[in-house]
Amino acid sequence: MNSKLHPQSRYVNDFATLRPCITAMLALFSFALIAVAQPTKIEKELRWIDAKELCIEGKGWKDTQRFYDRLPAKAQGVVREPVWDLSKDSAGISIRLVTDATKIWARWTLRKEKLAAPHMPASGASGVDLYVRHNGGWHWLGAGRPTTGITTSQQLTTGMSPQPRECVIYLPLYNGVEKIEIGVPLEAKCFLPPTRPEKMKPIVFYGTSIVQGAAASRPGMAYPAILGRRLDNTILNLGFSGNAVCEPEVGALLAQLDPAVYVIDPLPNMNDEGVAKRIPELIAKIRETHPKTPIVLIENTEMGDALVNPSRRGGYSRSNAELKKLFDHRVKAGDKKIFYIPGGKLLGDDGQGTVDRVHPTDLGFMRMADVIEPVLKRALRASK
Repeated sequence: MNSKLHPQSRYVNDFATLRPCITAMLALFSFALIAVAQPTKIEKELRWIDAKELCIEGKGWKDTQRFYDRLPAKAQGVVREPVWDLSKDSAGISIRLVTDATKIWARWTLRKEKLAAPHMPASGASGVDLYVRHNGGWHWLGAGRPTTGITTSQQLTTGMSPQPRECVIYLPLYNGVEKIEIGVPLEAKCFLPPTRPEKMKPIVFYGTSIVQGAAASRPGMAYPAILGRRLDNTILNLGFSGNAVCEPEVGALLAQLDPAVYVIDPLPNMNDEGVAKRIPELIAKIRETHPKTPIVLIENTEMGDALVNPSRRGGYSRSNAELKKLFDHRVKAGDKKIFYIPGGKLLGDDGQGTVDRVHPTDLGFMRMADVIEPVLKRALRASK
């Protein structure tokens, strides 16, 4: 017999020799996959609670297509497709609970694989954000930051003493949530928070990417969320990035709500002609069903470099002028429940309030809240 094998026969023999090794490697690989899919030891030591069993705030409608959507199912095919798609982002929705847990985890599944944007980190776009009530106010406690994949299990905080605390967890600003669970130690208690005052109504914010929260580092740093904590009030975030143009279909949906105050902040997405035509129509639609509900109008912010680059001011200066004209007209016509916030001081005067001249950093959002808060307080008083 010829001792020289045909090349193909040699490969077959080599494979036969390696087969046990390959089988063993495949078995180890399969075991590794199973191990990754199994809960970690720490996760097994926790009791996981579906957030739906707790208190969910920030939803204006119950009849949503998916639980954490912001617009009702009936809006599909009525509002423009970009608005509908953005309504699936969970901006402004939060979970309230009371727990004596010494550590708190979150496990959440996102709807989109894109976790971040060039100007916004994953911690804000797709993360969760934990605050605790402390000494009469809200104090930041921890955040969950997704890294890879659509499901993340992460510890938000640990090392606390075992005493009951009221907590709020904000959901992602630029991603949707399919499911979220809160993990606490097995021995910990977890229950519903105190109910809001019976007559308390939410504050509705309608506007652009700035309202939605771009480019906050964490969901709790969007300016509507900051104001919600400061005023201890429920907020509805109806910010639609790049698509706040006050179309009649959205106006009709806003009019269906029953808030304490409407905050209207769409100017960064509109030109002066749109402001002159569409915002009066929006206000008229709201006034049909809510003649006495306060409305707060907010000018476009000053662009970050406008103080040394005046050419930036042209378009939004005209839009602001149109909005002021509209406000003055409403006041002269006898509307006593309309309020106005100029845009010049919203981001400060040092150019450090934005990430890209337009979208606020956390510093910018804090400055916006500082300017808006006193006017919003007056509007809330006027709503009673």
